[in-house]
Amino acid sequence: MTAFVKQGLGTLAVWALSGGLALALAVMLTTLWLSRRRGLRACGSILTTVTRGVPTSLLVVAAGIAALPHAAPTWLPNPFPGTSPRLAGVAWAVTIALCLGSAGHLAVILRSGHASIGTARLEQVMLLGLTPVRRIRLLAREAAGPTLAPLGSRLVHHLHNTAFAALFPVAELFGWVQEQANDTFDVTRYVGIGVATYVVLSLAIWATFRGLEYYLAAGPTATRQPVLSAVAS
Repeated sequence: MTAFVKQGLGTLAVWALSGGLALALAVMLTTLWLSRRRGLRACGSILTTVTRGVPTSLLVVAAGIAALPHAAPTWLPNPFPGTSPRLAGVAWAVTIALCLGSAGHLAVILRSGHASIGTARLEQVMLLGLTPVRRIRLLAREAAGPTLAPLGSRLVHHLHNTAFAALFPVAELFGWVQEQANDTFDVTRYVGIGVATYVVLSLAIWATFRGLEYYLAAGPTATRQPVLSAVAS
Protein backbone atom coordinates (compact mmCIF):
# COMPACT_ATOMS: atom_id res chain seq x y z
CA MET A 1 0.00 0.00 0.00
CA THR A 2 2.85 2.40 0.82
CA ALA A 3 4.41 1.77 -2.60
CA PHE A 4 1.05 2.33 -4.28
CA VAL A 5 0.58 5.67 -2.49
CA LYS A 6 4.09 6.81 -3.46
CA GLN A 7 3.53 5.83 -7.07
CA GLY A 8 0.19 7.61 -7.10
CA LEU A 9 1.69 10.75 -5.58
CA GLY A 10 4.50 10.55 -8.13
CA THR A 11 1.93 10.48 -10.92
CA LEU A 12 0.12 13.50 -9.48
CA ALA A 13 3.40 15.39 -9.06
CA VAL A 14 4.46 14.74 -12.65
CA TRP A 15 0.97 15.64 -13.90
CA ALA A 16 0.70 18.85 -11.87
CA LEU A 17 4.19 20.10 -12.72
CA SER A 18 4.09 19.21 -16.41
CA GLY A 19 0.49 20.40 -16.76
CA GLY A 20 1.26 23.71 -15.06
CA LEU A 21 4.29 24.24 -17.27
CA ALA A 22 2.24 23.29 -20.34
CA LEU A 23 -0.45 25.85 -19.47
CA ALA A 24 2.16 28.58 -18.92
CA LEU A 25 3.81 27.76 -22.25
CA ALA A 26 0.39 27.63 -23.95
CA VAL A 27 -0.42 31.13 -22.69
CA MET A 28 2.90 32.37 -24.10
CA LEU A 29 2.26 30.68 -27.46
CA THR A 30 -1.27 32.09 -27.59
CA THR A 31 0.02 35.58 -26.83
CA LEU A 32 2.52 35.30 -29.67
CA TRP A 33 -0.15 33.87 -31.96
CA LEU A 34 -2.47 36.84 -31.28
CA SER A 35 0.24 39.49 -31.60
CA ARG A 36 -0.24 42.32 -34.09
CA ARG A 37 3.33 41.85 -35.28
CA ARG A 38 3.63 39.42 -38.17
CA GLY A 39 6.95 37.97 -37.01
CA LEU A 40 5.63 37.14 -33.55
CA ARG A 41 2.45 35.62 -35.01
CA ALA A 42 4.51 33.42 -37.31
CA CYS A 43 6.74 32.37 -34.40
CA GLY A 44 3.71 31.46 -32.26
CA SER A 45 2.11 29.52 -35.11
CA ILE A 46 5.28 27.57 -35.90
CA LEU A 47 6.01 26.70 -32.26
CA THR A 48 2.40 25.61 -31.72
CA THR A 49 2.47 23.41 -34.81
CA VAL A 50 5.76 21.81 -33.79
CA THR A 51 4.82 21.13 -30.16
CA ARG A 52 1.50 19.51 -31.09
CA GLY A 53 2.92 17.72 -34.11
CA VAL A 54 5.53 15.57 -32.36
CA PRO A 55 4.13 12.49 -30.52
CA THR A 56 4.38 12.80 -26.74
CA SER A 57 5.82 9.28 -26.51
CA LEU A 58 8.71 10.30 -28.77
CA LEU A 59 9.40 13.41 -26.70
CA VAL A 60 9.41 11.43 -23.45
CA VAL A 61 11.66 8.67 -24.81
CA ALA A 62 14.14 11.18 -26.25
CA ALA A 63 14.23 13.23 -23.03
CA GLY A 64 14.55 10.18 -20.79
CA ILE A 65 17.34 8.60 -22.82
CA ALA A 66 19.22 11.91 -22.92
CA ALA A 67 18.94 12.45 -19.14
CA LEU A 68 19.41 8.86 -17.91
CA PRO A 69 23.23 8.69 -18.17
CA HIS A 70 23.69 11.93 -16.23
CA ALA A 71 23.49 12.25 -12.45
CA ALA A 72 21.06 14.85 -11.16
CA PRO A 73 22.71 18.08 -9.91
CA THR A 74 22.77 18.40 -6.13
CA TRP A 75 20.83 21.67 -6.31
CA LEU A 76 17.95 20.11 -8.27
CA PRO A 77 14.89 19.49 -6.05
CA ASN A 78 13.15 16.13 -6.20
CA PRO A 79 9.40 16.67 -5.79
CA PHE A 80 8.56 13.19 -7.13
CA PRO A 81 7.58 10.84 -4.26
CA GLY A 82 9.00 7.36 -4.70
CA THR A 83 11.64 8.41 -7.22
CA SER A 84 15.29 8.08 -6.23
CA PRO A 85 16.94 11.50 -5.72
CA ARG A 86 19.71 10.55 -8.16
CA LEU A 87 17.04 10.11 -10.84
CA ALA A 88 15.46 13.50 -10.24
CA GLY A 89 17.06 14.75 -13.45
CA VAL A 90 15.32 12.02 -15.46
CA ALA A 91 12.00 12.84 -13.78
CA TRP A 92 12.39 16.52 -14.62
CA ALA A 93 13.34 15.70 -18.23
CA VAL A 94 10.23 13.55 -18.59
CA THR A 95 8.15 16.34 -17.01
CA ILE A 96 9.41 18.90 -19.53
CA ALA A 97 8.79 16.46 -22.39
CA LEU A 98 5.19 15.97 -21.22
CA CYS A 99 4.84 19.75 -21.02
CA LEU A 100 5.93 20.14 -24.63
CA GLY A 101 3.59 17.34 -25.70
CA SER A 102 0.50 19.22 -24.48
CA ALA A 103 1.47 22.91 -24.82
CA GLY A 104 0.52 23.19 -28.51
CA HIS A 105 -2.85 21.52 -28.00
CA LEU A 106 -3.62 23.78 -25.03
CA ALA A 107 -2.60 26.85 -27.04
CA VAL A 108 -5.13 25.97 -29.75
CA ILE A 109 -7.85 25.62 -27.09
CA LEU A 110 -6.98 29.00 -25.53
CA ARG A 111 -6.93 30.67 -28.93
CA SER A 112 -10.35 29.19 -29.75
CA GLY A 113 -11.71 30.54 -26.46
CA HIS A 114 -10.32 33.97 -27.28
CA ALA A 115 -11.85 33.84 -30.78
CA SER A 116 -15.25 32.88 -29.35
CA ILE A 117 -15.51 36.25 -27.62
CA GLY A 118 -15.36 38.14 -30.90
CA THR A 119 -13.46 41.25 -31.97
CA ALA A 120 -16.40 43.59 -31.39
CA ARG A 121 -16.84 42.37 -27.84
CA LEU A 122 -13.13 42.77 -27.10
CA GLU A 123 -13.20 46.33 -28.42
CA GLN A 124 -16.24 47.14 -26.26
CA VAL A 125 -14.51 45.93 -23.12
CA MET A 126 -11.30 47.81 -23.95
CA LEU A 127 -13.21 51.08 -24.45
CA LEU A 128 -14.68 50.88 -20.95
CA GLY A 129 -11.26 51.46 -19.39
CA LEU A 130 -11.55 48.59 -16.94
CA THR A 131 -8.63 47.52 -14.79
CA PRO A 132 -6.77 44.48 -16.17
CA VAL A 133 -8.16 42.27 -13.39
CA ARG A 134 -11.79 43.22 -14.04
CA ARG A 135 -11.32 42.94 -17.79
CA ILE A 136 -9.82 39.45 -17.49
CA ARG A 137 -12.60 38.41 -15.10
CA LEU A 138 -15.31 39.58 -17.48
CA LEU A 139 -13.75 37.97 -20.54
CA ALA A 140 -12.97 34.76 -18.66
CA ARG A 141 -16.64 34.32 -17.81
CA GLU A 142 -17.62 34.70 -21.44
CA ALA A 143 -14.91 32.35 -22.72
CA ALA A 144 -15.56 29.72 -20.03
CA GLY A 145 -18.02 27.64 -22.05
CA PRO A 146 -15.98 27.02 -25.20
CA THR A 147 -12.64 26.85 -23.35
CA LEU A 148 -12.89 24.93 -20.09
CA ALA A 149 -14.57 21.78 -21.43
CA PRO A 150 -11.83 20.98 -24.00
CA LEU A 151 -9.17 22.26 -21.60
CA GLY A 152 -10.28 19.82 -18.92
CA SER A 153 -10.45 17.00 -21.47
CA ARG A 154 -6.91 17.72 -22.63
CA LEU A 155 -5.59 17.70 -19.06
CA VAL A 156 -7.31 14.35 -18.48
CA HIS A 157 -5.48 13.07 -21.56
CA HIS A 158 -2.33 14.67 -20.14
CA LEU A 159 -2.80 12.58 -16.99
CA HIS A 160 -2.91 9.45 -19.13
CA ASN A 161 0.28 10.53 -20.90
CA THR A 162 2.13 10.47 -17.57
CA ALA A 163 2.18 6.67 -17.95
CA PHE A 164 5.05 7.18 -20.41
CA ALA A 165 7.18 8.07 -17.37
CA ALA A 166 7.04 4.38 -16.45
CA LEU A 167 9.45 3.75 -19.34
CA PHE A 168 12.15 5.07 -17.00
CA PRO A 169 12.86 4.63 -13.25
CA VAL A 170 10.41 7.38 -12.34
CA ALA A 171 7.69 6.71 -9.77
CA GLU A 172 4.44 6.37 -11.69
CA LEU A 173 1.17 4.52 -11.14
CA PHE A 174 1.30 2.65 -14.44
CA GLY A 175 4.81 1.43 -13.61
CA TRP A 176 3.57 0.11 -10.26
CA VAL A 177 0.78 -1.81 -12.00
CA GLN A 178 3.30 -3.38 -14.39
CA GLU A 179 5.67 -4.29 -11.57
CA GLN A 180 3.01 -5.86 -9.35
CA ALA A 181 1.43 -7.79 -12.22
CA ASN A 182 4.84 -9.20 -13.22
CA ASP A 183 5.79 -10.10 -9.63
CA THR A 184 2.52 -11.77 -8.61
CA PHE A 185 1.16 -12.95 -11.98
CA ASP A 186 -2.17 -11.52 -10.74
CA VAL A 187 -2.66 -9.36 -13.82
CA THR A 188 -6.42 -8.88 -13.56
CA ARG A 189 -6.33 -7.57 -10.01
CA TYR A 190 -3.62 -4.96 -10.55
CA VAL A 191 -4.91 -3.87 -13.92
CA GLY A 192 -8.28 -3.32 -12.23
CA ILE A 193 -6.65 -1.25 -9.48
CA GLY A 194 -4.77 0.82 -12.07
CA VAL A 195 -7.85 1.38 -14.23
CA ALA A 196 -9.98 2.35 -11.22
CA THR A 197 -7.35 4.79 -9.94
CA TYR A 198 -6.93 6.50 -13.30
CA VAL A 199 -10.71 6.74 -13.69
CA VAL A 200 -11.06 8.38 -10.26
CA LEU A 201 -8.26 10.85 -10.98
CA SER A 202 -9.73 11.62 -14.42
CA LEU A 203 -13.16 12.22 -12.91
CA ALA A 204 -11.64 14.55 -10.31
CA ILE A 205 -9.99 16.64 -13.04
CA TRP A 206 -13.18 16.66 -15.12
CA ALA A 207 -15.33 17.65 -12.12
CA THR A 208 -12.95 20.48 -11.20
CA PHE A 209 -13.12 22.02 -14.67
CA ARG A 210 -16.85 21.46 -14.87
CA GLY A 211 -17.21 23.35 -11.61
CA LEU A 212 -15.05 26.19 -12.93
CA GLU A 213 -17.15 26.29 -16.08
CA TYR A 214 -20.37 26.69 -14.09
CA TYR A 215 -18.81 29.26 -11.76
CA LEU A 216 -17.33 31.47 -14.48
CA ALA A 217 -20.34 31.16 -16.77
CA ALA A 218 -22.73 31.81 -13.85
CA GLY A 219 -24.64 28.57 -14.47
CA PRO A 220 -25.30 26.23 -17.39
CA THR A 221 -28.06 28.39 -18.91
CA ALA A 222 -26.37 31.75 -18.51
CA THR A 223 -26.40 34.04 -21.51
CA ARG A 224 -23.96 36.77 -22.45
CA GLN A 225 -24.75 39.97 -20.56
CA PRO A 226 -24.51 43.44 -22.08
CA VAL A 227 -21.14 44.97 -21.28
CA LEU A 228 -22.44 47.76 -19.03
CA SER A 229 -24.59 45.45 -16.90
CA ALA A 230 -21.75 42.95 -16.63
CA VAL A 231 -19.40 45.68 -15.45
CA ALA A 232 -21.94 46.95 -12.93
CA SER A 233 -22.25 43.48 -11.43
